[in-house]
Amino acid sequence: MSTVQSVVPEELRVVEEFCNSATLLHGTDALATLRGGQEWMVQHGWNGDCTLEHLTSLRGAREVIRAFLADRSDASARSALNRLAQEHWASPHVDDDGRLSLTPSSARTASPAGAAVRALLLSGLTGSGLRLRTCASDTCRWVFFDSSRSRTRTWCDMNTCGARSKMRQYRGRIA
Repeated sequence: MSTVQSVVPEELRVVEEFCNSATLLHGTDALATLRGGQEWMVQHGWNGDCTLEHLTSLRGAREVIRAFLADRSDASARSALNRLAQEHWASPHVDDDGRLSLTPSSARTASPAGAAVRALLLSGLTGSGLRLRTCASDTCRWVFFDSSRSRTRTWCDMNTCGARSKMRQYRGRIA
């Protein structure tokens, strides 16, 4: 889990919070148990009435989004995200005032997965979502917003994941 203060824009916060409901570095997952999932949902402004089947679906959706953020060029990650978007959202619609909207395709959109997919789709129109990415560490995969000027940040936190990666590379060179 990153110790760096989040700078994610408000419209992308739901993506970050949803994806980071699992902290792989520490082996915790707020959506692993029914009680934990219900508590996490309520803490993040969602209806806490959920089933184990719903939590399983949420965990799957979270990993689809995380995989896409890790590698947008991966055809299977894009395909999985497209299926998730079709599952949660109907086609975009432009109203009489020229505003774009996404119409929910089912009641399942009233969940963190549906909201996260919606935020990703809308951020794709502005480009702001391109700065949302996952930590390059396979043991972390924390989702963070890259606020660096060069837009090349690799790790969620240089003091944790970045330092560990650089130490592994160094040890590999001297071994």
